[in-house]
Amino acid sequence: MAQYARMGRWVVFAFIGLAVFMSVGFGAARERSDEYPDVFAHKNTSIASNQAIGKLMVAGGDASVGGKVTDGIIVVDGNLIVQSGATVTGRIVVLGGSATIAQGARVEHKPWVIVPQGHPLVPVVVGTMFLLGAASLIILPVLFWFIGHLFKKTPWYSPVKKIFQMIERRWPMLYIAASLGISALMLTVFGTIAWETLFRNSMVLFDDSFVWLIRYFANPVLDKNMIIITDIGFGTSYVVIVAATLLLLMYLKRWRETGALAICLAGGAVLSFLLKTLFHRARPDLFQVVQETGYSFPSGHALATMCFYGMVAFLIMRNISSWRGRLAVMTLAVILSVAIGISRIYLGVHYPTDVVAGYAAGSMWLAFCISLLMWWERARVQEKP
Repeated sequence: MAQYARMGRWVVFAFIGLAVFMSVGFGAARERSDEYPDVFAHKNTSIASNQAIGKLMVAGGDASVGGKVTDGIIVVDGNLIVQSGATVTGRIVVLGGSATIAQGARVEHKPWVIVPQGHPLVPVVVGTMFLLGAASLIILPVLFWFIGHLFKKTPWYSPVKKIFQMIERRWPMLYIAASLGISALMLTVFGTIAWETLFRNSMVLFDDSFVWLIRYFANPVLDKNMIIITDIGFGTSYVVIVAATLLLLMYLKRWRETGALAICLAGGAVLSFLLKTLFHRARPDLFQVVQETGYSFPSGHALATMCFYGMVAFLIMRNISSWRGRLAVMTLAVILSVAIGISRIYLGVHYPTDVVAGYAAGSMWLAFCISLLMWWERARVQEKP
């Protein structure tokens, strides 16, 4: 256990070192801002003649441009007017509306006007865009399963399976090392997201466009459903589910699994608090369906989701022998995690990068706790006569 404790300290020291390194570069990186700002809106929007922006995206409102747009315009369910003297570089797309280009306006490309305003095809197109983005995460475990299923039909499957079984018998520590490797990888991913988001400001387009896309579907019924989903991620429902899971594990006398889950949850809560305090990112202020206090980066809901539901999925999957069963559990865990993350963005209390960073930080701590559980179980086997 002493060796493993030393490994754990190295992981913690590496994380602290990365945080200090990013903090040192904070001042210099924040000064970068020679690009034009992007504008994303869900209402009538006007760009003045003396104003220059990057990308203009408007949903559910009209757009009037009298200044300079350097990266194109997208208008959904609204009309576009480009005034005389305005300059637009990049593509112009109007989905569900009309485009009027005044004489004297400088436009690089002819506007693409797709279906008139109020056409039923508009929400279908926008919904497809959103579903493709969300499904890319859900499809990932299915793709892994499909590749594995095809590999089982090849002549190489049996020899490779025997090699892995031999490794499991002779060098079980490699599995623990692999878990620690995944933890270190997720730490690197989190550091990269933090650097690009908070210090280089290079994720603004991703944040704003994703929020713009999700809020296109906003309505009172969806508000209520998103509040229910977010509560499962870290609210009253979450507390009930966590308590029931811990009681079930204790009833089954799965003490090591209970301890690993408790450490994962407690450590995740501490990690979330420390990271939020370290990065000090304010929450979005454009709209908030629910009120939240504290800082925004990373998302505590996303981090807690990875720690709890990820650990529960791991505990269930290790007791299922069939690939189909494991795939079903993995897919459900991924869908739930994605839904909770989207709910936080929809409710206006987190940026998309907050959620992605929460997934990365939660995955890092989850992998570390899984390796800890595997170490405990190996130590128990070695203690047996």
